[in-house]
Amino acid sequence: MDVELEIKKIQALLHDPPEKPIILGKIGHEGRAKELMLELGLVDEASIPDDVRTADHISSAADRINLPKHEHFIADFCGNPIIKHPLSAKEFNLKKLPDDTSRITASADRAIINLEKKYSGDKEKLYLALWRELFGSLMDKKNDVAKLGQLWELLPADTRIPDHSIWEHKRVTSAIAGALPKLAFLLFAIGPVQDFIATARKTQDLWAGSYLLSYLSWSAMKLVAEEFGPDSLIFPDLCGQPFADKWLINDKNLEIAEPELEKLSSPTLPNRFLAIVPADSVRDIAENAKKQVQKIFHEACYAVKDAMEARLGIELDDWEHIWSRQTADFIETYWAATIFENMKDIAGFISEYKQLMGVADKWAFDALLSAYKKGFDPNIGTIYGQIYKLTEKALGSRKAVRDFKQQDEPNHKCTLCGVREPVHPGLHNNKDCSKDFGALRGFWQEKVLPNFPQIRKSERLCAVCVTKRLSSRHYFKEKLQFNNIDDNFPSVSMVATASFKLRVIENINNNNLAVKVGCFVDAVDALAGDRCSGIPIPMVIRACRDEISKKFARLEGDWLYKETLEDKETLWEENKNKMSEDDFDNVLLTAKKRWKELFDAIKEIDKTLPDDKRIGSPSTYYAILLMDGDNMGKWLSGENAPTIGDVLHPIVKNTLEYDQNWQALLKQRRPLNPSLHLAISKALRDFSLHVAREIVEKDHLGKVVYAGGDDVLAFVNLRDLPEVMRKLRAYFSGCLVADDTTNKIAIDFKEGEGFIPVDDSGEAINVGSGKQIKGFMLSMGSKATASMGVVIAHHNTNLSQVLDEVRKCEKEAKKLRDKNAFCIALAKQSGGTEQVSAKWFYDFGYEGQGGIFETIPLFSQWADAFYYDYISPKIVYALRTETIGLEKLPAQAIRLELLRIAKRQWKKKKEKESNEKVLGELVSGIMNLHAGGLSLDEIGKFLSVAAFLGREGTR
Repeated sequence: MDVELEIKKIQALLHDPPEKPIILGKIGHEGRAKELMLELGLVDEASIPDDVRTADHISSAADRINLPKHEHFIADFCGNPIIKHPLSAKEFNLKKLPDDTSRITASADRAIINLEKKYSGDKEKLYLALWRELFGSLMDKKNDVAKLGQLWELLPADTRIPDHSIWEHKRVTSAIAGALPKLAFLLFAIGPVQDFIATARKTQDLWAGSYLLSYLSWSAMKLVAEEFGPDSLIFPDLCGQPFADKWLINDKNLEIAEPELEKLSSPTLPNRFLAIVPADSVRDIAENAKKQVQKIFHEACYAVKDAMEARLGIELDDWEHIWSRQTADFIETYWAATIFENMKDIAGFISEYKQLMGVADKWAFDALLSAYKKGFDPNIGTIYGQIYKLTEKALGSRKAVRDFKQQDEPNHKCTLCGVREPVHPGLHNNKDCSKDFGALRGFWQEKVLPNFPQIRKSERLCAVCVTKRLSSRHYFKEKLQFNNIDDNFPSVSMVATASFKLRVIENINNNNLAVKVGCFVDAVDALAGDRCSGIPIPMVIRACRDEISKKFARLEGDWLYKETLEDKETLWEENKNKMSEDDFDNVLLTAKKRWKELFDAIKEIDKTLPDDKRIGSPSTYYAILLMDGDNMGKWLSGENAPTIGDVLHPIVKNTLEYDQNWQALLKQRRPLNPSLHLAISKALRDFSLHVAREIVEKDHLGKVVYAGGDDVLAFVNLRDLPEVMRKLRAYFSGCLVADDTTNKIAIDFKEGEGFIPVDDSGEAINVGSGKQIKGFMLSMGSKATASMGVVIAHHNTNLSQVLDEVRKCEKEAKKLRDKNAFCIALAKQSGGTEQVSAKWFYDFGYEGQGGIFETIPLFSQWADAFYYDYISPKIVYALRTETIGLEKLPAQAIRLELLRIAKRQWKKKKEKESNEKVLGELVSGIMNLHAGGLSLDEIGKFLSVAAFLGREGTR
């Protein structure tokens, strides 16, 4: 950016002071804006130039409802501070706000002066600081003498339409000001996405593929941010994004906190972005972004290639040719832009839009445009939604025309993707690797494997797959100096055994258990060396209080299974170059003895513990879940936006309801606007950065692979699966309520506020924790939903198969009416899969009770009943065989039959009254599922999965 653009953006970001809604009508806001510019050091530039005024008008037209001029609408924000959730339109009354304007303006003064002291005279830094730091500076207790706290974030741009804040308005104004005099909308996307991520044999492959794609996206976004400022990107929201913060610190020398290790290590950026840029630059910036993505991918590939060459001593043409062939055109990029040749020709654009989009004669937006003409003159901002939709359609058309480049992939195939040839030097031991499989295998086993421990014994990888496997160390850490990213990922056996490990650690001082644990870990170390250790689940390692516990937490999960120590042939193959056969036999025998001693000790301890505290044995199963926001395309296109009437201040809405010209318009969808895009982007950013990982890794036994906004892929121990599923879904929509007396957070799918309470560190507060609520994050709101696929799989099952299955389950969940559902598949090692789909909740109750009935709590209740052995798993078979033909009977008859079957399988029969109550609740829950559309056969599958979870989920 040049200095002129930097100044213009500063003027745009300050054209409305942050406290405008409170001082409106008391202090002239334009004069106040100039005061803030002077405080920031803009002496000659302390004004609002024509370009910024034009941008303000366009931004206002885009975000606001153009109310009729003949009505004088007053919405006193201090006296009646109403705000609306931007996506659900849920109304919040903030009660009476302080109206001491001197303290309010003093807070803003202090925040601005603080930034001026840090970056005095540097226009670029001042602009970036206004964008990234001003809000935080306002909330700083040293500056916030008005004590507004996080209310600074809520102050609306227009008190009559309080569904978007002044911050969004100023950011959009800055984006437009930087693109004038002629605007273009640019949509840019990267592919292939799913195939690249899904091609995985190790859990680390999943993370690595996601992380590399996230960084490639950032490389394109960074190019736009460098040229036109980070606020020119409408989505995703880069403010607070770890890659963006790293850029601000390293390249722009802003004095902000380093991104946290966990957040910098998280793939959280989507593979596409929307930006507002100058029309005469759009082609150049799009093509340069394309080149930048290809350049970064090439750098990552060749960083890995160079590392392999250095260690393996390779400098051959065959090797070079394979790398060049496979990586040159692998990453695809697509872009589309809508350019305005005539910024004032709104009618001409609308006419063309109708033609291109096939709009019917009776178009609701025509009526709204007619009404708008009675207010301020419509401008290009008024048709923001139509511009976006046209650009989106153009991008879709571009993607449909695939870039076809014929690639000759001869000979043997990569063991990971099965598509491309494994990289090789041509000859190994004077034999042709491309023709002789033994030579190819020999190269990978004899040369690659000893030098790169990340490669498995039987693997032979192509250039793309080996880049994915090794790029973290040899590109991100060595080339980019991302030294603190956490690129290690737990194996699926570490996930499966996590709850067992946690219970052992909790009992480490019980009955000399620490000695048994230490001896077993030492015995495995003597047998396996480096293979002894793995990456622990975060919650397990945090529970450790001594070195023995930490060593046990890091013990690779496979060693807890007896069959691992029984596989003598494999173990000898791994050790024959390290020790004699006699020594190996002795070491193996010792490991087996120590394993038996450990589990014998656990059995003795379990005899002294209550049922729900027993250590038990390690599970061989784990869960993988994939959650995806429903109808995100409709949210981004405005099809799911609230109605116009719903987003208006109640006073304004009541007035317009008496206007015949507006009665029908109030029922129309609120036109798509940039602040809605920013709200979606902000909600998805916060969910991916601050919520998903908090739920999965901080509060439960799990590990997030990626959280890219509306989608989450995670591994979860079976013990915590139901709770993780339920919380991810609830927090996505902010379906949470806080108890005013206990401060505890509860899930409520009916009355949820649409915001996520946070603690003093800015992280999401867990359900039931009772932590002091210090603020909140915006969520997608109660009207937004998400669906989830879940697979429960054996730790030895091929990971690629499990990934395929979880994606199928996610698609199955979305097939249910209105989506908002989950689908669980239980893939047993013995063969066969049980699969059941259900809604997260049903908006009714059995026997006319009304309200919300949740499915996951019922799932947990049945799993508990099976775990505590209250009821026999035989009920699953009995229900399936004895209810055939009952579907068409009245509900009460079905209920009585289910109750009869349940009573027959009930084991805990001492307390008759208590038994009948519990049984009644369990059966009533099943009847709610049946009323919601699940057949009796599907309910049988539901109980089958619950029975399995009751048995395995507590291990």
